[in-house]
Amino acid sequence: MNALTALLAGLLAGLGIAVPLGAIAVLLVSEGVNRGFRRGAPGAIAVGVVDTLYCTAAVTVGALAAPVVTSWGRWPALVGGCALLTLAVVGLWRSLSQPPAGDATGTPTGTGWHRFALFLGLTAINPATLIYFGAITVGMADLLRSPLAAGLFVAGVGTASITWQLVVVAAGSLLRGRLTPGARRVTALIGNVIVAGLGVAMILGALLS
Repeated sequence: MNALTALLAGLLAGLGIAVPLGAIAVLLVSEGVNRGFRRGAPGAIAVGVVDTLYCTAAVTVGALAAPVVTSWGRWPALVGGCALLTLAVVGLWRSLSQPPAGDATGTPTGTGWHRFALFLGLTAINPATLIYFGAITVGMADLLRSPLAAGLFVAGVGTASITWQLVVVAAGSLLRGRLTPGARRVTALIGNVIVAGLGVAMILGALLS
């Protein structure tokens, strides 16, 4: 019973970190719109992998991890904000400089492994995920005491997160077939502006905190 409870708790925890919309979700929608589901899937999987790794670290290290990350102060938020802002500026430049034809939609090109690495890095530099799982695992210490329960909890988190990220990319890819190249260019512009705004907000939040 504890094993099933741990699996269900992991699924809920994975959805809890994945469902709220943020900069990564905007980028994944853009991946689906501009690159299609198959070429956008590596980014979605990368996000889920980071969630799984952070959850594994939280389960393994427990309450020790979150205070260490918190002690880094504003630097993770500054680095993350700068990374998002840089990505948005590059995306905007590509959207404005390329003609709205074919795949020239403003999304950076690259292989699946390049997209995987990009989203892996963008997600990993956000320490809030580790803190989130650290807080959850502290509150569920009794349930996660056994290795089986802990493993099922992590498996539930990974399954829920990767599945949701793939759904986000799929939603973007559904729009892809219904949009003209010019409309896809507009969606890329809007998405990059939103990402830039989120990046600026992260930087300002870190500097003003």
